[in-house]
Amino acid sequence: MSQSPVPTFSDPASPWVLVLLPVYNGQRFLTQQVESILNQSGVSTHLLCRDDGSGDGSPGLLHELRLRWPERITVVEDDLGNLGASGNFSCLMRQALDLEPNGLGRANYIALSDQDDVWHHDKLLIGLGAIQSLEHARPGAPALVHSDLRVIEEDGREIAPSMARYQGLRPDLSSLSAQLLSNTLTGCTSLMNRALLEKALPVPPEAIMHDWWLSLVASALGSRIYLDQSLIDYRQHATNAIGAKARDKPVAFKTIMHRLFDDRHGEIFRLNARQARGFLVRFGGELTARQRLTTWLASQLSLPFPPLQRLIYRVLRRL
Repeated sequence: MSQSPVPTFSDPASPWVLVLLPVYNGQRFLTQQVESILNQSGVSTHLLCRDDGSGDGSPGLLHELRLRWPERITVVEDDLGNLGASGNFSCLMRQALDLEPNGLGRANYIALSDQDDVWHHDKLLIGLGAIQSLEHARPGAPALVHSDLRVIEEDGREIAPSMARYQGLRPDLSSLSAQLLSNTLTGCTSLMNRALLEKALPVPPEAIMHDWWLSLVASALGSRIYLDQSLIDYRQHATNAIGAKARDKPVAFKTIMHRLFDDRHGEIFRLNARQARGFLVRFGGELTARQRLTTWLASQLSLPFPPLQRLIYRVLRRL
């Protein structure tokens, strides 16, 4: 369903947010998402988009949307080809640091967006209030705000009013140790300040995902806050890159030895360890002694002995 007509770009002196929208085969829901972003209440927005080699009509639709709102939408055109979801976001984040749309100057606030959701009209207004309170408490420091989501079907019918409760997640966990083990940030809900983007870029190859890396940087070197309210309708359909799944049932082990040497989490532990090592190399000199120890401990999750991996995991859970 189309929303009310999108207003023209508002007063340059008012708060504005640069929204990064990567596109890949997103023609079906793209217009509705773009309209929900441009129709934000009380906040001006500018969209920075890049198509990642779509095989559907997304490139043409992006061109049409840019012609429809030339002052509100910038489309990156390059010959880099398909970079994948994380690579596409990373490319847009690099471009975001230098973009100055319509003489507004460089963006102080940047939000990440998926191509197939619908933003509630007050998403950014609420997020800006929260992030500015973080900046007031710690001037100049990286800051990040994220929120819950409402899970919906393709046609907009509600699946769950809260993705966090639907999946049994704890997105309120913000410590460095929590982030080293699991990404508690749903990237498409995130609003960050320029200081976080400048600190986090470039996203290194050791990062599991771009939003996970942002989450680590904010937890270790800045501040962050989780808003326990759904500010996005998170659409589920057959081509979701990740999607929301109901909480898994616990695994029933046949024997004690089976439990002891279970390696179900071995691959993610190895990825956790690789990411922790990359984080330690990049930011070790800026971390506190406790943070360096915590990050080093996470880097040992790749040790090839499942009982030791799980011991390290349990220690990190308590830090």
